Amino acid sequence: MKARPTLVVWLGAALLLAMAGYSASSFELSTGLSPFLGADSEIDLVRISADLADSSLTRTLILSVGGPDGTTRAQAAREWADVLSAHPEVASIRSGPAEGLARDVYDLYFPRRLLFLSDDPEAELPNKLGDTELRDAVRTLKRELALPGAELIARIAGADPMLVFPRLLRNFETASLSGLRVVDGQFVAGEPPTAILLVRSRHSAFDADRQADFDAFLVRTFLELDARFKGALSLERSGVHRFAAASEGMARADMGRISGASTAAILALFLVAFRSLRMAVLAFIPLAAGVITATTVALLLFDRLHAITLVFGTTLIGVCIDYPIHLFNHHTMLGSGRSAQASMRRVWSALTMGALTTVAGFVGLAWSDFPGVREIGVFAAVGVLAALVSTRVMLPPLLPPSSRASGLQLSLTRMLDRLLRTMEHHRTPLLITVLAAVVLCIVALPRISFDDDVFALNMPLDPEWVAEDERVRARVSRMDTGRFIVAIGGDEEAALQLNDAVHQRLVDARTENLIEGFRSLHAFLWSEDLQRRNHAAVSAQSDLSARVMVALESEGFRPDAFEGFTNALESEPPPPLRLEDLRRSALAEAVAPFVADLGDRVAVLTFLRGVKSPADLEQALADLDGVHYFDQQTVLSEVYGRYRARTMRLISVGLLAVFTLLHLRYRRIRWSLAAVTPALLAAGSTLALLSLAGTPIGLLHLLGLLLVLSFGVDYGIFLLECRSHSSELNAAMLSIALACSTTCFAFGLLAVSYFPALHALGITTAIGVLLSLLFAPIAAVLAGRERPIQ
Repeated sequence: MKARPTLVVWLGAALLLAMAGYSASSFELSTGLSPFLGADSEIDLVRISADLADSSLTRTLILSVGGPDGTTRAQAAREWADVLSAHPEVASIRSGPAEGLARDVYDLYFPRRLLFLSDDPEAELPNKLGDTELRDAVRTLKRELALPGAELIARIAGADPMLVFPRLLRNFETASLSGLRVVDGQFVAGEPPTAILLVRSRHSAFDADRQADFDAFLVRTFLELDARFKGALSLERSGVHRFAAASEGMARADMGRISGASTAAILALFLVAFRSLRMAVLAFIPLAAGVITATTVALLLFDRLHAITLVFGTTLIGVCIDYPIHLFNHHTMLGSGRSAQASMRRVWSALTMGALTTVAGFVGLAWSDFPGVREIGVFAAVGVLAALVSTRVMLPPLLPPSSRASGLQLSLTRMLDRLLRTMEHHRTPLLITVLAAVVLCIVALPRISFDDDVFALNMPLDPEWVAEDERVRARVSRMDTGRFIVAIGGDEEAALQLNDAVHQRLVDARTENLIEGFRSLHAFLWSEDLQRRNHAAVSAQSDLSARVMVALESEGFRPDAFEGFTNALESEPPPPLRLEDLRRSALAEAVAPFVADLGDRVAVLTFLRGVKSPADLEQALADLDGVHYFDQQTVLSEVYGRYRARTMRLISVGLLAVFTLLHLRYRRIRWSLAAVTPALLAAGSTLALLSLAGTPIGLLHLLGLLLVLSFGVDYGIFLLECRSHSSELNAAMLSIALACSTTCFAFGLLAVSYFPALHALGITTAIGVLLSLLFAPIAAVLAGRERPIQ
C-alpha cells in the first residue's frame, strides 16, 4: 500500500519531465499584436489590419546607408547586400530595380497600351481622339523626340505615337516608393542622399527569436563593413524587426525578473512561516506542474505563445501556491495524529471548489474574439487544474508523516482568532465597511473611462529608434501610417472595379485639397471591364488610323513609319491584364501590398498621404458600397471597445457559472452569497479606486478583475468550509493571509513590468486581492457560525 503513492509521484514527475522536454523543443515566443487584433473576427477591416501586421509591408526592412560620396555609398551598399543575401532569414534584397523589370513591364503593358487610355473611356475618348487633340499629341511626340535621351521614345513611336506607354511608366513611378531615385542602378533617397536597401525577411517580423538572431547579424556585419571603409559609413533603418526583437528580450527579462523575485520572496515566506525547507520546495511542485502543463497544451493548440500569455502565466504562482499553503497549514496545525493523506481529504473539497470556480471564470475567456485573450484563458484554466491535481496526488506522499506548527504560525493564529472574535462582537463597523464599499462603487464606477488603444498592449518603444524609423520611412515612402482606403469585392474583378471608382474619387479629393496624395493599385492594374471598355471606345473610332496619319503627316512625319500603330488598331486585342499576370512578373513585390485576401472576398488597398478632412473624405466615398476609409488606430479602438464590452459580458457569464457552482455546493442563497460577495466587493472597489485615480480601464484591467473575482471567491469558500470549527477557521484565516501575501508578491512585481498591459494587470490584481482579504472574513462573520455543509 505504501509503494502506491510513491509510484504515482514518480509517474507524475516523469510526465512533467516529458512535457517540459516537449515544451523546450517546441517553444516559440511572439510579441506582435496580431493575436490581439481580433483576427478571427467577422469584421473585414480588422482582418485586413491583422493581415497587414504580417505582410510584405511589415516584413520589409529599410536600410539607409550614408557615406561621404555617392561612389562610397553605392559600393558599401552593394558589398553589404551580398553579405546579407547569404543569410537564411533574407527572402529577398533589393538595392535597385528588380531584375527583368523593364522587360516584364514592356511585355505586359506595351501590347495592351490601348486598353489603358482613359479612366472614363465613354466620356473622354471621343474628345481625346478628336482631330485637334490628335494634332496636339503629334506635336508632343515631336517635342519629345527632340529632347536629349529620347531613345525610348524613338523606339516605340512607330507603334505608339500617342505616347500611351510612357504615360503608364510615369504612373508606375508615382505608385512606387515615391521617395526613391535610381542612380547608376542603386536606390537612393533623401537629402543628403543615402543608399537604400530593401530587405524582406523570410519569416514574420514578429518572430522574435529569428529576428533577434538576424538583428545581431545585421549589426555585426555593418560594423565590419564600416571598419573596411575606415568608419566613413552611417546606418539608419526602419522596420518592425528590431522592435520585435527588443520586445522579446524585454519580455524574457520581465519573465526572469518577475518569476525570480516572486520565487525568492515566496520561498523566504515559506521558510519563515513553516520553518521547513522541505515544505518550501514542495510548494513549488504545483506551480511547476501548472506552468509546464499549461505551456504544453497551449503550444499544442496555438503553435506558439505570446509574451503576454507567458508573463501572465508566471503569475499562476499566485493561484497555484494557495493549494499547498492550505494543505500545509491544516497538516501542521490540525494534523496531530493524522496522515498527510487525511489532512488532504479534510481540505480537498475546499481546494476543489476554489479551483473549479477559478477555472469557470477563465473558461469564459476561451470564447473571446481575440486569439490572444483566448490563449490566456486556456493557459490559465489548464494551469490551475494541473496545479490542483498535482497538489492532490504528489504532495501528500512527500510530506513528513507528522509536522508541528511553527511559533510564527501559532502567534499569527492567536492574533487572527482575537481579530475574528472582535469582529463577531462588533458587527456594526463591518456593516459600515460594506456600506462604504457600496457607496464608493456607486459614486466612482459611473466615472470610469476606458482605454481601447490596442497598441497600448505592446512594449514601450525606444524614442530614438522611433525617430530614426520615421526619418528613414519619410525618405522612402511619404504615405501616412495606418490610413488607407479599402475596396472589398466578392472576387478580384469586383474589387478592381470598385478600385477604379475609388481612384477617380481620390483624384477629385486631391483637387479639392481633402488629401495631399495617394498610392493606388490603379497605377498598375485596371479592372478587365475598364480595359475592355477602352478597347470598345477605340474600336468605335473607325477612322482613327486615317486621322492619326493625317495628323502625323501634317507635322512632317512619314505615315509609313507608323505601321505598327495601324496594325495594333486593326488586330485582335490581347487579353486584359490580370493580377495573376503581375504576380508572375518582376512587378510582384510592387503590387503585393495593395491586395489582401479575405478568403471568399478580395480587398484592394489604396494608401493615403496628408488626409486633411477624414469626414469629408468618407462622405466622398459614401455611395460606393464595399468601400471604406480606414484609420487603423481609430477603427481598431472602436472594435477593441466592442470586444472589451464583450469580454465584460464573458466575465459576467463566468461569474454566473461560479455562482451556480457555489449554489450547487451550498444549496442555500445565503451561503452562496457569502462566498461570492467578497469577490464582488473587492472587484467593484478596485475599479472604483482606479477610476478615482484617473486610470483609464483597458482589457488587461478586466483580466485582472477576473483574477480578483477568482481569488475573492476562493477566500470566501475556504472560510465557509471551516466556519463551524474555530481551530479550522483560524487555520483557514492564516492560509488566506499567506496566500494573499504570495499573490501580492507575484502581482505586485508584475505591476513594474515593462509591458503597460501587464502593469495594468498587476496593479489591478494586487489592489483587488488585498481588498478580498479584507472582505472575506467580514462576509464570513456576517454569515454566522452555522456550518453550510454537513
